[in-house]
Amino acid sequence: MDDNREYNQLKKDYQFTFDTKEGKRVFADLNEAYYHRSSYQKNDPYETAFREGQRSVIIRIINLIKEEKDV
Repeated sequence: MDDNREYNQLKKDYQFTFDTKEGKRVFADLNEAYYHRSSYQKNDPYETAFREGQRSVIIRIINLIKEEKDV
C-alpha cells in the first residue's frame, strides 16, 4: 500500500514540476534532444544503446506526467 502511495506522490511531483513555465521549457528541450531523434546508429550498438537509454528517461517522464483518464 505504501508503494502505491509513494508512486502516486511521485507522479504528482513530476506533474507539478513539468507543469510550471520553466518545467515546460525544460521538458520541451529534453523532448527535442532525446525523444524525437533516432536511437539507432549504424554499426555502433553501444551508441544505439546509449541513445535508447536517454530516450527511455523521456518516456518515463511522459508516462509520469500524463493525465489519467477514466475510461
